Amino acid sequence: MSLFSKPWKLTSGFIFGGVLVVAGFLLQILAGPVRWGLLASPVNLILLAVFIAFIIFAYALKGKVAFFAWLGSSAAAVPSIACTLLMTMIMGLTAQIPERGWLGNMITFWPFVLCYIWMTAVVGMVAVNHLRRLSRSWKEIPAVLNHLGLFVTLVCATLGSADKRELEMMLKEGETQTVAAREDGTTIQTGLAVRLDDFTMETYPSGMPKRFASDVVVTGKSGKAIPGVIEVNKPMEVDGWKMYLYSYDEEAGTESTISILQLVKDPWLPFVYAGIFMMLAGAFLMMIVGFKKEETK
Repeated sequence: MSLFSKPWKLTSGFIFGGVLVVAGFLLQILAGPVRWGLLASPVNLILLAVFIAFIIFAYALKGKVAFFAWLGSSAAAVPSIACTLLMTMIMGLTAQIPERGWLGNMITFWPFVLCYIWMTAVVGMVAVNHLRRLSRSWKEIPAVLNHLGLFVTLVCATLGSADKRELEMMLKEGETQTVAAREDGTTIQTGLAVRLDDFTMETYPSGMPKRFASDVVVTGKSGKAIPGVIEVNKPMEVDGWKMYLYSYDEEAGTESTISILQLVKDPWLPFVYAGIFMMLAGAFLMMIVGFKKEETK
C-alpha cells in the first residue's frame, strides 16, 4: 500500500483496522487507558477544530493522496464500521466494570477509541463530499443531513463526555444547599441554591415504597426562586442542571427528612440532539424522494 499513489482497496481497510487495533493495545500498555477528564473544555473544543481542519485538508488533497481518497470511500467505510461494531459487540458481551481490566471499561480502551475515531473521520469525509455536491443538486439534501447529522452526533457525544458532570447533593428539610459532591468525594459550588421544604414517601400496604417526592425551591443565576416537586424519573431542570431524586435516609423510611439529589449537566447534549434530528430529517426526506421516484415510474 502506498500512501500517495497506489489506490487503497477494501483489503487495505481491514489491514489498516488491524494496525489500529495493535497500535491501540500498545498505547493501552504504554500510556494507560484514555483519560477523558483531560479533554474537558477548552481542550475538547481545540481537538474538534483540529479534527474538522484535518477532514477539510484531507478532502482537499484526496486527488493527490491515495490514502485521503480512500478515507472517503466505501472501501474505508465498510472495514471501519466492521471494526467499530466488533468492539461494540465486545463491550456488549462483557460486564463494564472498570476493576475487571481493559475490557471492563471499553470507552477508555484505546483500540475501541481509535476505531471509533477512524469511523468518524470516514463519516466526516463523506459528509463534506455531499456538501460539495449540494450546490449542483438539491437531491443531496437527505444525504447531507444523514451524514452531517451522524458526524455531529458522534463527535459531540464523544468530546462532550469530558464536560458532563454528575454530582450528588444532600438536602435536609428546611435547609438550603449550594454545593454538591463529585464521585471522589470532593465538593464544588453548583451555582444553585436548593432548599428542601418537604420529603414525602408513600408505601404500599405491604410497606414497600410506592412514591418518593421532594418539594424544593431552587434559586438559579437569575435570582428567581423556582418551586418544584422532584420525583423518581421526573427531574427538575434549572440553568442546565437536571436534578433527579436519587436517595433518602433509608433507616428513617417514611420519617426521612433527608433527600439526596443527583445533579447532571451535559452542555453538549443539545448538539447531540441536533445531530439526531438531522438524521431523522434526512431519513424522512429520503422516504419522500423514494416515493416520488416510484410515482414517476
